[in-house]
Amino acid sequence: MNLKLLSRAFIPRLKQFVVPVATALALAGSVACEIPEDARDVVGRSRAMHSDLIIFSDLDWESAEIQTRIAGYIIEHGYGYPVELVKGDTNLSWLALTRNDTDITMEIWLPNQSEHWFKAIEKGIVIDAGSSLDDNWQGWVIPRYVQEEYPGLVSVQDIPEHAEVFATAGSSGKARFIGCAKGWSCEEVNDNKIRAYGLEKYIDHVSPPSGPALFADLENAYKHEDPWIGYIWSPTKAAHQLDLVRIEEPPYSEECWETHQGCEYPINEIRIGVHASLAARAPEVLEFLKKWDFNANEQIATETWIDDQNETLPNAVLWYLINFKEIWHQFVPPEIASKVDRAVAEKNRKITST
Repeated sequence: MNLKLLSRAFIPRLKQFVVPVATALALAGSVACEIPEDARDVVGRSRAMHSDLIIFSDLDWESAEIQTRIAGYIIEHGYGYPVELVKGDTNLSWLALTRNDTDITMEIWLPNQSEHWFKAIEKGIVIDAGSSLDDNWQGWVIPRYVQEEYPGLVSVQDIPEHAEVFATAGSSGKARFIGCAKGWSCEEVNDNKIRAYGLEKYIDHVSPPSGPALFADLENAYKHEDPWIGYIWSPTKAAHQLDLVRIEEPPYSEECWETHQGCEYPINEIRIGVHASLAARAPEVLEFLKKWDFNANEQIATETWIDDQNETLPNAVLWYLINFKEIWHQFVPPEIASKVDRAVAEKNRKITST
């Protein structure tokens, strides 16, 4: 296959609706937010037109975006279901899944979303379709060059005396701390941590508009060796390629996490959430998702290819399907794998014949 031509010319058939995320969120034991009615109307019309339609939550960070599009392509071209994506942050996407405005969410991060997740599982609203990512961690970090210059900055207790290192013109003398994107569950967790550590007077907590904005902020600072402190998780390309040092926090415990959250993040379980109705509508799709796996090596390789080639997410779908065929072929029956392979080959044939 001519992969260079293929990656340049591929135009995805996946139709994407963008759900506005500027919606009031109130987190007080439950997510009290509403999906805009115009977005719900779009979803409703789509389901009316295609009774077999499968809708994915399109979470706004790269690993989830990549997984969603790969799984969607396999379901569409292998199993024959029309597929659509609905853009949203963690909280809106969770609400959409529980209301069956979407059918599948490829990354549910536990314990960040544990309270709502286990309630929905117990009530039979959502099905746990299995694991998503592995080899993960999340926490507060600084670049190693910062710690080398300020060796006394080791733990959260050391932040007050080093706050001015990270101060900017707009941070009022406080350390500019780059946290989770707006609308992510970990945005609230980081707020809780700052309060638990008594750092409100020393940290200006900035929530970037998106995951890419978070990484762009880190990578720009790293390129110029500027001071930077904030939240990062793995597996991500930045965590893999940049020399980062995790800031020490008190050890995780269930008691801590269920009260003030003034302790390190636990190792996460990242699950695939499926609305219960999909089990009857598309049982074969549910079986496919139960076999799904997307490990750190595949994710980082795909993210790196996107950046190195200045490519798009849709094009990365075909790159993955070609380069990791021996992996994803294990998730589906041979006849489904053949259909997907033929779809990719046909696209390449059309490109190379023009």
